[in-house]
Amino acid sequence: MLFDPFAGFGPAFRTAGRAGFLPAVDATVGENDIVITIDLPGLTAEDVEIELLKGELYVRGERTRPQPAEGTQWAHSERTFGSFERRIGLPEGVDPDAITASMDNGVLSLIIPKPEAIKPRTIAIGSGSEQRQLAGAAA
Repeated sequence: MLFDPFAGFGPAFRTAGRAGFLPAVDATVGENDIVITIDLPGLTAEDVEIELLKGELYVRGERTRPQPAEGTQWAHSERTFGSFERRIGLPEGVDPDAITASMDNGVLSLIIPKPEAIKPRTIAIGSGSEQRQLAGAAA
């Protein structure tokens, strides 16, 4: 791959400690921002905590197992419950005040504006005489 869209993210997504469940994470990279979506079915914004610490976003929460109605018991269960924590490494230069978060139908979306240092740039191609002028000006 010639260009890594996550350059500067280091280990982009990690878990910390033991997690009760591991929510699925997707990331898209645009020209100006990175959008992280995390599936958190059954949770609301009040159930989730987001913290920025030493260049990493920490997304934490807990999904508790519902209690069966009185007189019933679990016969089969595949859904996972418990606490979770996902860590997302951010590139240097991200403005923490520009990060936004929203929750819709159990999907957390984080929009992280790219710092100028990792945004793609277009480089104009000049003629040979312009290059000589620039080289002479730098001397």
